[in-house]
Amino acid sequence: MRKVNLFLKIFGAIFVIGLVILTYSINLGDYEVANIIQSNGGSIDTNTYMIYLEQSITKYRFLGSILSMLGGLGILKSIDTKS
Repeated sequence: MRKVNLFLKIFGAIFVIGLVILTYSINLGDYEVANIIQSNGGSIDTNTYMIYLEQSITKYRFLGSILSMLGGLGILKSIDTKS
């Protein structure tokens, strides 16, 4: 029983982290692109900026989706083993 409760907490935390990353994917992508621009001296082409921004947002969306799916499946599995 205690082992199942620990799994439930771990996978619950992974699920919540995934949802937070999904929710803030635009802000995280924008922050990453700002760091890229700063490392390139502050000047970057608009098209290049948009490509970096879109790909950064997509990356965080994938990461958040994977974490939330793994966490959700882990929660379902730990609830299934509980009964």
